[in-house]
Amino acid sequence: MLFTASSSPKEIWSVITKQLHQAATDPKHPFRFVNLCTLDGKQPDCRYVVLRQLNKDLQMICYTDSRTEKVAQINKNPDVCLVLYHQEERCQVKIKGKARVACDNEESEKHWKNVQPKAQGAYQSLLAPKTPIQKPNQGWKQDSEKQSRFFSVLFIIPEQVECLQLSGGNHLRIAFEKGKEDWIPTWLVP
Repeated sequence: MLFTASSSPKEIWSVITKQLHQAATDPKHPFRFVNLCTLDGKQPDCRYVVLRQLNKDLQMICYTDSRTEKVAQINKNPDVCLVLYHQEERCQVKIKGKARVACDNEESEKHWKNVQPKAQGAYQSLLAPKTPIQKPNQGWKQDSEKQSRFFSVLFIIPEQVECLQLSGGNHLRIAFEKGKEDWIPTWLVP
C-alpha cells in the first residue's frame, strides 16, 4: 500500500508525487503508462500514453502525433483526465486538468531531441494515424525528410489529484485540489 489511514495528507502527497516522478524516469514503473481521457464532443475517448516527463509543478509531458484524434479533441476542449494504477500497491490515481499541445515549434523541437532515433519513425508516417489501409505494411511508409513535422508534445497541467488506496474492505480516498499556493487535501468516502 502507498498509504494507510494513519498517513497524513502531507505524507500521502509526498508518496504520490514521488511515485509520479519515478514513473517519468523508470520505463518499468506502473504509472509510466497513463490512460488519457478526452472528450469527442459529448463522448469520452480514452487511450494509453507514456509519461515522459514531470516537472516540479506536476506538469506532465507526453508525446504524440499531431494528426491523432486526441490532439484534435484537446484543441477543441482542453479538459482531460488521466488514470494511473499501481497494481502491486493497489493504488489508483486520477488526475483532472487542462492539456495544451505544442507542435512544429521551438517547444516541440526541444523535446524531439529526447526521442530515440529508432522511435522517431512513429512520428514520420506518411499517413495519419487511423487512416484506412488495404495492407498492414502501408502504414509503415515514412517521410524522414519531414523529421519532426508531426511530432507533438502534450503538456498536462493538473488541477485535481485523487488517490484511491484499495485495502480489503477498508479502502481510502483522498483528493488534492490545486490552490493558489499549495495543494489542498480532502478525505473522501471511498
